[in-house]
Order: sequence, then C-alpha cells, then structure tokens
Amino acid sequence: MSTKSELQRSIDGGAIPPFVYCYPVRSSYRPLNPERAVEAIWEEDLSHSPTRELNLYLHVPFCRYKCGFCNLYTVISEDADVYDAYTEALCADIRRHAPVIRDRRLRTVYIGGGTPSLLHRRNFDQIFDTLTEVYPNWRSTTEEVAVEATPDSIVDRPDTLRHLIARGLTRVNMGIQSLRPQEIREAGRGQANERTVRKAIEIVKTTELANLSTDLIMGFAGQDDQSWRESVDELVELAPETISTYFLTIRPDAWFSKTGRYRYMRNGALYERYDYAQEKLLSAGYVQESNVRYKKPGRGGYVQKVLQFHGVPVLGLGSGARTYTNTVDYIVGGSANPNLAEVGDYIRGANAGMLAPRAGFVYDDVERIRKRLALDLFDLNLRDLDRYGYREHAHLFEPVLLAAEELGLLTRLPGDRVQLTRTGFKYRDIISWMFYSPEVVRLDEEFYRELHNQNSRATRLLGNPSFISGLSSAAV
Repeated sequence: MSTKSELQRSIDGGAIPPFVYCYPVRSSYRPLNPERAVEAIWEEDLSHSPTRELNLYLHVPFCRYKCGFCNLYTVISEDADVYDAYTEALCADIRRHAPVIRDRRLRTVYIGGGTPSLLHRRNFDQIFDTLTEVYPNWRSTTEEVAVEATPDSIVDRPDTLRHLIARGLTRVNMGIQSLRPQEIREAGRGQANERTVRKAIEIVKTTELANLSTDLIMGFAGQDDQSWRESVDELVELAPETISTYFLTIRPDAWFSKTGRYRYMRNGALYERYDYAQEKLLSAGYVQESNVRYKKPGRGGYVQKVLQFHGVPVLGLGSGARTYTNTVDYIVGGSANPNLAEVGDYIRGANAGMLAPRAGFVYDDVERIRKRLALDLFDLNLRDLDRYGYREHAHLFEPVLLAAEELGLLTRLPGDRVQLTRTGFKYRDIISWMFYSPEVVRLDEEFYRELHNQNSRATRLLGNPSFISGLSSAAV
C-alpha cells in the first residue's frame, strides 16, 4: 500500500490516535544502559539543540482526587507536612541543576502536576525564591510562568492565586473537561462541578492574570453531539484566553482501567465534534495554535509547548518528572504505579543529591528528525533538520510529507518550509504517528500490553487487544 493510500485509509476510517504532545512517548523509556550522568547529557545536548534556550518544568504530584482518564504521575495527598518536605527537596533539585539552568536562556517556567495549586503560599514562595537564587533575572527572561490548578482549588484559595500573580504568574491551566454535570461525574471530578467551574472563572476574571487556559474533552460516556455543543458554547461565552479540545484517551494505566472501562478503538464520528468546536472558536475570534489549542491573539497560548515542539529542551524536576532534550529523554524517580513511598524516595534522594536518570530514550539523528516532524509540522523549516542529516534520510520522511501535500493537509512554502492546512490540523495526529519509528511503536505496545495483561478485569472484558499504540489501534 502506498503512503498516500495508507494516510487516506486512516482518515476515511476515522482514525483517532493518541494526541502527540511529545516524542518519543513515556512508555518507550527503558533503563539506560550504559547509565548516563545528567551533566553529560546536558553538555552533549548543546551540540544537538537548535538554540541555547531552556524550558523548566517542576512537577508537583499531589491531587485531592484522581480523574478517571488520568495516567499522569499523581498521588492523593493533602498533607501540609508532606508538601513542605517535597518543596524542600524540589528546591534542592533546582539548586543541583543550577549549572544547566544558568548555561541557557530560561524561556518558560511551568509548575505542573498533579494539582500544584494545592500547595501553600510558603511553598510557592520557597520555589520562586530558589529560582531567583539560581537565576536572578528569571522574571525578565521568561515569557511564561504557569501553574496547573483545578477549579475547586481556585475557589477554595483565591488569595493564593492573587499572590502567585504578584510573584510573576502569567498563565493558569485549569482543567474543566466538560460543563455538563453527567460528564463531569463520569470523569470522576465531582468536586469540580459546573458551578465550581463558573465560580473559578469569575474569580480569575477579577485578577490581573494574563492567560487562563481551559480544556474540554470529546468522548466521555454519555456525551452526545448536543451536550458537546452546549459545553463549547458556554465556554466560549466565559471567554478564557486559551481553550483546548481533546479527544478522550484512556490508557491501561489510567484510573478508568481499574474497572475495565477503557477501549483502544475510537469513534471516528467524534471528528464532527472537532469540526463544531473549531468553527465556533474561530468564529469567536480565537486563532488555532495547534490541533488541540485555540488562543486569543496577543494573550492566550501555551509558550512552553510551542518552544518544546520547536526543539527547545525541557528540564523536568520532581518525582516522576520527564526531561526532554535532543540527546536523551529521561525520567528521574517514579514508575507506572505512583505512590507516596516513591515520593518519599525522591525527597530523600534530592536532599542527598543522589538522584540519577532511572530510564529514558537515547536519540540518534534519525530519531531527532522524527521528533521534530512528529511535533512541529504546524510550521517547520526542513532546513533546520539539516544539522541531523535530513537530506541523507529524506527517503524515510518525504513520502509522508508528499502524501499529506497531495491530500491537501500540508502546504510547502519557499525556503523548504512546510505548514499544516486547516484540514491538516484536524488530522495532525494521524500524520504525526506516521513519523514514529518502528522501535518506538514496538516499545509503546510492549509497555501497555503488559499493563493490560496485569489488569484481570480489563483482560476479561476486553480480551487481549492486538494493538494498543498509534494508528494500529485508532481506526474504527
């Protein structure tokens, strides 16, 4: 089958592969052999990254509750003593990485999780003070300082939000997922009901926050076209600066999987909901930044993700945090089954300066090319990939680009630039998965197949699926 036929078949079949927000995926990480020192990874990366810039990601794994679809590294805890101990360890980790941070221009700081907005003011002050100690003018060089929050955490602690804005916060990522009661309950988010969401947005609007980022998810059980339209319409009326719309993805390590309530196959009819959201948001004056994200010009958006897609490394610190470089992607601490004991191990290791990459993925030039193509087709100059020998390896990638161009999904511009069309945005994840290497897909399938087989209820209800990853599992 030709590449064009394969791409057309995936589109005609309504394939909805998992959202591509990194390459390779976490499930492709394996123990590093030989082991790699953090200092050596970052030193080597200077010769592979397109710029001498840096994104900083700080992971806070604590949550009040576990969302049903979540497979992120999170643990349930509201223990202030644990928060204090973790913050102390995280700051020790920041200091340990001072040479890496100081050696580059710090562009963004993102405190994610988990629900970092559960931390107390003293915890945030300690983090920001440590950043100032390590990188004194961080507020001048950073374009974005962001934190993740749930609606209920904002409603419970509005003064903390105002305090963070005074300390330099520019963006809040507030998970909404839906504005319909049944769908919110289905997501396992009863404490963040639609009334709490509206209240949280009202609180944010009384502040000077530059960018409130929200999201909606297509595909919850019980959701239909009408309820989706109602959520989209109301969120547009509430007018946050950034709105993301995601297809529901449930992996075997998500909470839903404990009950066997997950499926690998997707309903291609959900693209009609994508079309509705895209038309509604563009008509309301938003511009499309990616296949999932829309922003108000001049205010909204997600700078760290855009820079990451452009090849700017992300230094991830914290229990279960991932680091993305152009040499080795790696994780320090954490596993597929997050728990407080592992968080305790991270606290002890960070304070003792004994943490090291536990697992990761080592790039060669072909994988570096695949990474940029999978992530950055929204606007990519192929000449940027010549540093990795693109012309030598073009036969691996040009058939996909040509097929996308012939199907009206991609436009070529002078100077070897390529850009996705509006329709290309819609099917971007299909195109992106076609750039995945066979090895990354194999490792991903191996990881999730093992998790699935360990889940007796899911195995009984679903059997043993032939495929889990990418396009193999996505077509209806």
